[in-house]
Amino acid sequence: MGKIKKEKELLYLTKDNNPISWKDIKDFQFEDDDVINIGWEEPYYSENNSYDGHFYVSISRMVEETDDEYNQRIAENIKFEEEMRRKRHEQYIKLKKEFEN
Repeated sequence: MGKIKKEKELLYLTKDNNPISWKDIKDFQFEDDDVINIGWEEPYYSENNSYDGHFYVSISRMVEETDDEYNQRIAENIKFEEEMRRKRHEQYIKLKKEFEN
């Protein structure tokens, strides 16, 4: 299993009163396949969570995972496989008891 590419958000910028303009992002080092999302987030108000409306820009790119991310993903996969094997074995024991009689 080799390294994979995953989407990574490289820039997230918000402005309260004015739309995002070129001068806000012109210093960012764009690449051909970068994904750019620009929009307006409506205000939201509730008892527990509220925010004002704002303009936003998000720039993301597909990047290869780092060595640490790769090692963590592999370790998590191994742990998951071991847990699933343990659960299958428990289920096997229960079924064996049920159908042996």
